[in-house]
Amino acid sequence: MGQLMACATLDGILVAADSRAEVFPATGETEFVTVERLLPLGDRAVIASAGAVEAVALAREFADFAKGEGITDIDGLIQAAVPFFTGKVDEFFRKACEKLPLDPVINIYLLLAGKSDNPEKPHRLFILWDRVRPPKVEYTEGTHIFTLPRRLSLEYQLNSLVAKGAPLAEVVKVCKEAMEKLAARDQFIGPPYHFWTITAAGIMRL
Repeated sequence: MGQLMACATLDGILVAADSRAEVFPATGETEFVTVERLLPLGDRAVIASAGAVEAVALAREFADFAKGEGITDIDGLIQAAVPFFTGKVDEFFRKACEKLPLDPVINIYLLLAGKSDNPEKPHRLFILWDRVRPPKVEYTEGTHIFTLPRRLSLEYQLNSLVAKGAPLAEVVKVCKEAMEKLAARDQFIGPPYHFWTITAAGIMRL
């Protein structure tokens, strides 16, 4: 599953993720691999993956697609994401059904985060995930905080920071501490941990 965190403040957006994914080799024993969950989409947007390891490849495909099409603004990326992933997930399920039982549950999650030129929505978080039955892709616009798996205590803490106008650096500090604590008690979360900010200055890897 891994761990994904995102929080939009007045200063910008933090997107954080671990790098551990679970795979199931032919031996039947669970193994862990290191994956790259965060990818840049131009200089003001990021795509993040979580859930099944297959989400990582889908995120990479979308990053390549967006680069090829020259789509870099978050509004255009969101508009392109739904039809792109609908087609890709449908193709994925057709292939998966050749090996897995009918209607397998894969649990793929993708997050698009970035700065918009729209003053009414300067920071956007857009979440997509797969469904067994049509429509194959579900999606929603996030508000300013997202965690997967859900971490309600962390979300409450981040919401308090955003409400009082805390700087982005403080949000980063809280998320770094939370990631370390979660990893200490959850074998499905592992290093390296990545913390990226998206501000007017662009994307910064901390």
